[in-house]
Order: sequence, then structure tokens, then C-alpha cells
Amino acid sequence: MKKSDIFRKIVRFLTFLGGAIGIFIVFSKLYEIENVEVWILNLGLGSLIFINCGFLVAGFTITTALKPNNPIPWHWITLVALAALNLIFVNFIPAILILLSGILELVKEL
Repeated sequence: MKKSDIFRKIVRFLTFLGGAIGIFIVFSKLYEIENVEVWILNLGLGSLIFINCGFLVAGFTITTALKPNNPIPWHWITLVALAALNLIFVNFIPAILILLSGILELVKEL
């Protein structure tokens, strides 16, 4: 195996791991809901929208890692943008992993 193939697999693994952790975190947020009516009245509909956006962002992240350049281009700018969206809508742990993979891609490009 070439060194660049191993590097690419590491970066793709970090991106996939970040997306998988993101989906796990969003599912754990949904699992905490016991009574939906009371939850919407207390927290509002905004948190439900944030959870749905978190699902979308984590799903896009996994899609980007599994099929690079097919639906979403594989580039360091895309990974940094996905990291920022994960930070906003999901949590900081998957955002750090995806940002790390974006920085590694940037270093490889330089």
C-alpha cells in the first residue's frame, strides 16, 4: 500500500467516525424525550428543528466519507464546513474529528 492510500483511509475513517458519533448523539437527544407534548411546550419547536438539522448534517458527513466526490465533493473546505455545521447542530466531539480530517486534507494538499 502506498502512503497516500493509508493517509486517505485514515482521513475517511475520521470523517466517518465523526458522522457516526454525531448520529449517536442526535439519537441520544431524541431518546431523552419521554412525553413529546410536554417537551415541545417546554423547549419549543426550535430544538426539534435543531435535532432534524443534526440528522441531516451527520448523514451528509457519513455520505461524504463513504462515497467521496459522488454527492458531495471531497475537499478540505467541505470538511471544514461540515465540521462547523456539526459544531452548531450536533456537538463538539464529532466536529473536532471532522475538523481534524479537514486539516489533514489541507496539509496533504499543501
